[in-house]
Amino acid sequence: MEQKSKPSFLKRPVMTGAAAVALGIAAFGAGQVLSPNLLKAQAIQAQAPMAASALPSFADLVERVSPAVVSIEVTKSIPDQSDDELEAQLQQVPPEMRPFLRNMPKNKSGGEARGGGSGFFISADGYIVTNNHVVSDASKITVTLKDGKELPAKVIGTDERTDIAVIKVEGANYRYVQFETNTNVRVGDWVVAIGNPFGLGGTATAGIVSALGREDVGGQNIADFIQIDAPINPGNSGGPTFDMQGRVIGINTAIVSGSGGNIGIGFAVPSSTAVRVTQQLMKGGQVAYGWLGVGIGDLSPDLADAYGVGNVKGAIVGSVNVGSPAAKAGLKRGDAIVKFNDQPINGASDLTRRVGGTEVGKTVKLEIIDASGKKRVANVLIAPRPSEKQLAQLDDPKDNSVVADTKVTSGTSLGMTVSSLTPTAKQRLRLDSDTSGVLITDIDDKSDAAKKGIAAGMAILEANGQNVGTPKDLENAIKDAKRQGKKSIPIYVQTPQGRGAYLAILIG
Repeated sequence: MEQKSKPSFLKRPVMTGAAAVALGIAAFGAGQVLSPNLLKAQAIQAQAPMAASALPSFADLVERVSPAVVSIEVTKSIPDQSDDELEAQLQQVPPEMRPFLRNMPKNKSGGEARGGGSGFFISADGYIVTNNHVVSDASKITVTLKDGKELPAKVIGTDERTDIAVIKVEGANYRYVQFETNTNVRVGDWVVAIGNPFGLGGTATAGIVSALGREDVGGQNIADFIQIDAPINPGNSGGPTFDMQGRVIGINTAIVSGSGGNIGIGFAVPSSTAVRVTQQLMKGGQVAYGWLGVGIGDLSPDLADAYGVGNVKGAIVGSVNVGSPAAKAGLKRGDAIVKFNDQPINGASDLTRRVGGTEVGKTVKLEIIDASGKKRVANVLIAPRPSEKQLAQLDDPKDNSVVADTKVTSGTSLGMTVSSLTPTAKQRLRLDSDTSGVLITDIDDKSDAAKKGIAAGMAILEANGQNVGTPKDLENAIKDAKRQGKKSIPIYVQTPQGRGAYLAILIG
């Protein structure tokens, strides 16, 4: 809740005598002799235009675009659940929605709960854009216009990956706004956010663009966010961010906050992403994303050094789905993708966005560097991304039968002890029965490997671009890296949770 304070009035200081002379020296340079009257006149002339230009009025802009902005109220069914279950569920939703859900009346036998958000018309015939998390699983949606008129709405389509949804009300001749993708937004530009914070409706706030290209906001969201400091709060979700020409440059989606209120860090999905998503939702109710079929991580500086490619950025392949476009194009674990259609890749998130935004059926060119430093080009035919359920099935390993196996143990110059990978260990690590690797049985706490999070119970599947099947294979890979003059060796590590990652470990 906003706290009210009494207004205070500032009086303009009057400068005479020595003070005016001092100002004149500061403004014109030491050593120039000017009369006090001339100095005072110059000072007034310098202040007046600054006061007029520093604080623009947003009134005309807000008056013009606010009829297109709506408040959204949703009703959702609450299943029978305990307080602990509710709290666990809250951790899965965006932080700005948690205060609303926590304060909703709790019905131990299930029931209904109400929440709210914002949206805006993008067509005269009633299509409205908002956030997926505002309307997902809603049993009832009510839209309130600027003039107070309430209208029922239905969901046309939602997209969890960008947190965008399109809903629709019946009728025509609605005032609407349009996305602008070619605004050349810069850090420091003024922006205005309009929405429904805390259910107050019709609220405009202003600020500047604080940063561009923010990543990893909201879990799986793949958008390249605009960061703004225009105050947005719970209820602003789904509302528009305007530039000074009244063009929609983003959809307000999330905030960073320890209390649930605004602290000046908000995020908007850029119009470049929103246009593509909303058009697909309006046409078919769902969004088709391009799919490469690889598990990837960032090509970190130490990994790039171990690969012998200097300061090159990119995404390193940790796994390749069987039958995927990547597999058909010959991509392998350990390949570093450094260019996409001749454009440099900044990291894993960058590659994910580019692939996801590629039209299904198009062929893209990938520039790849393997662990030995060799470059090649792969042409990949982009396929439609499978559903999350299908992807989970692709990630599941085959069922491994447990048989006896003799362990062969050896110490390495990486500060760890490894043994052969038994079928039992493979099953625990969620690996296929035909996957080769070595199990880490002990590790020096002071080693570089330990400092980078490697622990006993993990497995090394690859080292220096070579598959590792025995402790001897690992030692040979380390020797090869030393002969190549490398200070670090790239290894692929699998955790007991079934996750894998490439790391560069200093060679002892």
